[in-house]
Amino acid sequence: MNQHEIGRKLLELRKKKGLTQEELAIRCGVNVRSIQRIEAGTVSPRVSTLKLIGAELDYEIPFDENDDLKFWLLTLHLSNFISFPIFPLIIWLLKKDENPEIDRQGKDVINFQISMMIYLFASAILVFFIIGIVLLLFLALYITIITIINSTRVVMEKDYKYYFTIKFIK
Repeated sequence: MNQHEIGRKLLELRKKKGLTQEELAIRCGVNVRSIQRIEAGTVSPRVSTLKLIGAELDYEIPFDENDDLKFWLLTLHLSNFISFPIFPLIIWLLKKDENPEIDRQGKDVINFQISMMIYLFASAILVFFIIGIVLLLFLALYITIITIINSTRVVMEKDYKYYFTIKFIK
């Protein structure tokens, strides 16, 4: 089912129950504009929002499980901008059993971040010898570029690669 079909179905069910968009929004804990956009088929809402609306309308909304997976994979890869492996580690620990891709890519992101922390620490020590400044700039640029590239590739369901990564978690 595409967004327009889901929107039409929700509109039909809402009217059948005699609810206004405002009433449905309040019951679901979302804003009215979200309900309007969902019914118009102009947005792709989160799975959790669709579940709330579906539960309120006594309707199980068919949704693509792949969208939820993409969200978590993208969140994992974008966490490289934080450059601290605690955030992807939490996601990985909570979600690794739900999907083998989250397990695999979570390990890759955590390994990448730990590797980059080691390289950044070594570069910071080398700042006293000027080469460290160049290395820090290179690493910052590399982390930014590789994160953007890999995040884009994950959304497009293509393979990604983190170079210069030490495999700590296998």
